[in-house]
Amino acid sequence: MTASVAGTSHVRVGAGCQDAHRILIDETSGTLIVAVADGAGSAARAAEGAELATEVAAATLLAAAQSGDLNGDTMTRAFANARDAVFAHAYESGAPAREFASTLLVLAVTATGGFAAQIGDGLIAVRDHDDWAWVIWPQRGEYANMTRFLVEEDALDRAEFVSVGPAVLEAALMTDGLEPLALHYASESVHSPFFDGMLPPLRAWNGTGEHPALSAQLSAFLQSPRITERADDDLTLVMATRG
Repeated sequence: MTASVAGTSHVRVGAGCQDAHRILIDETSGTLIVAVADGAGSAARAAEGAELATEVAAATLLAAAQSGDLNGDTMTRAFANARDAVFAHAYESGAPAREFASTLLVLAVTATGGFAAQIGDGLIAVRDHDDWAWVIWPQRGEYANMTRFLVEEDALDRAEFVSVGPAVLEAALMTDGLEPLALHYASESVHSPFFDGMLPPLRAWNGTGEHPALSAQLSAFLQSPRITERADDDLTLVMATRG
């Protein structure tokens, strides 16, 4: 189930959601691919950058999964392709690349393992047979309330690339607006009840792919007072479980 919703701070000023997400599944290899991006609030066309980054990164990984060539190098290539696409779009638009700035989080996982990568804040978390754990700790910039973006000159050097094991049963990706609800910053650990409280309906489903009704419920939940009283930024959450 998936949802991206505009934060209350954006709604108040008439701005739309600058987050984006993309989910692809290669049925043959059983590969789940998820890409999430958070457009920079200071960037005029951040929503375009986030949308393009997730689209290109996910498409690159899908092609690799279909050809049996999914590996760590492919993840690096997915980030490079996404960055190149954003720069090309900026050039064609006659606007500076910084106007399309976004974070990028990507997870590609199969029954035999997978890979994750991230530039910027936000969270990739997975659950194995024991409990939830973060895969890459959210990246921060040099100053408070700052992060890193895909369009930065050294983005590919700053991005983190890691492998994940075959024991992954469930996964969640989110933009930074939900971090305070999902993480214990002091102990650098995941608040598992945040995820476990939402997953039972998805765990009970026997289908594959996105469940539109559950995604609609998730969207409503992210826009409910229970969440908006604690988070006013754009919010994206993608949750997946292995049947």
